[in-house]
Amino acid sequence: MVDNSGIQFEKVQGYRNRAEKLPNNRDTAFATASGTKLFTAAAVCKLIDQSKLSIDSKICDILQYDLKSIDRETTIFNLLTHTSGIAGCFDYDTAEEADEYYRKHPSHLMLKNEDYLPLFIDEPAEFRRGERMGYSNSNFILLALVIEAITKTEFADFIKENIFDPLGMERTGFYALNDLPANTAIGYYYDQRKTQLFANYYCIPIIGAGDGGIYTTADDLKLFWQGLFGCKLFSKDTLEQMIAPRFADIEGHIGLGVFVSEENGERYYWHDGYDNGVNFGTAYFPKSEGVLVIMANVNIPIDTIGKIQDEVIATICASAIRSISLVSSLPT
Repeated sequence: MVDNSGIQFEKVQGYRNRAEKLPNNRDTAFATASGTKLFTAAAVCKLIDQSKLSIDSKICDILQYDLKSIDRETTIFNLLTHTSGIAGCFDYDTAEEADEYYRKHPSHLMLKNEDYLPLFIDEPAEFRRGERMGYSNSNFILLALVIEAITKTEFADFIKENIFDPLGMERTGFYALNDLPANTAIGYYYDQRKTQLFANYYCIPIIGAGDGGIYTTADDLKLFWQGLFGCKLFSKDTLEQMIAPRFADIEGHIGLGVFVSEENGERYYWHDGYDNGVNFGTAYFPKSEGVLVIMANVNIPIDTIGKIQDEVIATICASAIRSISLVSSLPT
């Protein structure tokens, strides 16, 4: 746990490589799954701040792809707030379901954001655009393609040059599963049929995209949140647009790509991510400048990690314990 007075609590355990018994440490980079959406949203907001894009821009006016079943009136706002109704991709709940999914859609062929389009553009909408919020990875694949179309730059390169590098996030990147750098955690999932742990090489995409897959560390996430709220990425006006609560979710509200919740009267901002071999959660508490990071490279049941996160958040927001504000690395 860390706040403006420094690290308050830190716990690291488990192995980043189980076969070699290489331990996790505070500098180990972990996969974030959907935590990546925070960075995609920040990149879009940067383009909005530069007047290169508007939240009202229609994606059909920007993208040259045949979007087929997607509503032609879909806007950047709809994508950032998950109100597009566009069918989701990666809709599986178990490792076994993921195995079947990737038999049909080989993970090693998912190298660029455009490679994801066939997973959802032919599917009917799940609800009418703007009717409600419905979380969908597809929204952020499309946002990444919008970034590429406007900047004429590969998505991963744009994120590195405009988010990671300016904030000094040296241990954060889009690392390929078959080319992980040193001190990076391999993800492991439990196969119920074979009753053992397996590395997740074949049941998540080989490299990250707009919806997920970035690797990062607890220290780099602290730099991100502090840089975001310190207006090092874009103006205060754009930050306020990003973090303003819009549509209700079961756990709070969604802003422009970031979730907004309250505990004991204190508002905080967060995102999480789950996939085979990945459990991730991070939050920022402006009142204490606190940062919470929870990362694991084995599958912890979502309700378990959610309970841990809820307990820590409640402690952070308790007025009697204002100094607590970040959990850095966690059990594997």
